Amino acid sequence: MSSTSTTNKAVFAITMGDPAGIGPEIAIKALSDCRIKENVIIIGDISVLNDIYPKLNVSKPLNRISSTGEFKGDRINVLSLDIISSDDFEPGKVSAKCGLAAFRYIEKSIEMAKAGTIAGVITNPINKESLHLAGINFPGHTEIFAEKTGVKDFSMLFLLRNVGVAHVTTHCSVRNAIDLISRDRVIATIHLLYRAMSQLGKKNPKIAVGGLNPHAGEGGLFGDEEIKYIIPAIDVCKKDGLNVSGPYPPDTVFMRAFKGEFDGIVAMLHDHGFVALKSLDFEHGVNITIGLPIIRTSVGHGTAFDLVNKGIASAESLIDAINAANLLYINRNI
Repeated sequence: MSSTSTTNKAVFAITMGDPAGIGPEIAIKALSDCRIKENVIIIGDISVLNDIYPKLNVSKPLNRISSTGEFKGDRINVLSLDIISSDDFEPGKVSAKCGLAAFRYIEKSIEMAKAGTIAGVITNPINKESLHLAGINFPGHTEIFAEKTGVKDFSMLFLLRNVGVAHVTTHCSVRNAIDLISRDRVIATIHLLYRAMSQLGKKNPKIAVGGLNPHAGEGGLFGDEEIKYIIPAIDVCKKDGLNVSGPYPPDTVFMRAFKGEFDGIVAMLHDHGFVALKSLDFEHGVNITIGLPIIRTSVGHGTAFDLVNKGIASAESLIDAINAANLLYINRNI
């Protein structure tokens, strides 16, 4: 079956995320929002969704489906894997059962995306501690998607206010991250970000590369990684025809991008990018895994255990992630 419904539109899938987190709530809220025009299903457990549904001010009813061909536009369509129910866990608490369920939703979504039965995946947050309690030793979504799709050159991109930030290193200690930075890794990340920003609607995107050290090394006074690895990578990418410059001090390059000077930034460390972005706007960021053969976008926040069952969790990031997935799908051949 192709990734279309009876209305001949692409069908995307949201994974429900950790059942004990806010994923079930915001999935229902997002798919009840009039701004969502795409056809989107939830991969999860309908029993968990049924329990949270009455606490939310939504009118679209839940509809259990067994395939995308059963999609109904006036319903919230759920491909239920029947792994877990609300009796199996405590909301807002770490749980091995929830970690395993969240992982199974991800596996199913990847399987469907690779088979072409869905156009892309939008992931809700998982809890890494719950994942590890279940014996699943991945640092996060990014690494799961990379392994399950068999890719080695990939990166985490965070999109906020039309500025994209790709990370050379992500889920590892800072000590290990420094050792992972190499010329080839920086080159690969620049190319991945350039293509992703092109697919997100930027023509010949302007890419800035952030340094690793304070003041981007200050000519070697504060470290030589810029001289050894980062500047040579930028020079190669310039020769490849990419609109790239740097390295710029990490403490100022984000301000310059949000003032319109750059479309994208390559950050050397996880926290260089995410501290800057989440401090500016925590609610609307979208996380995208670039370099995959399938589309994967995600909310930019975690499971928010402190907000569970209060009915106040925001679906804004999830709505933005759905829209980003659709844009990537439209421009997938760029």
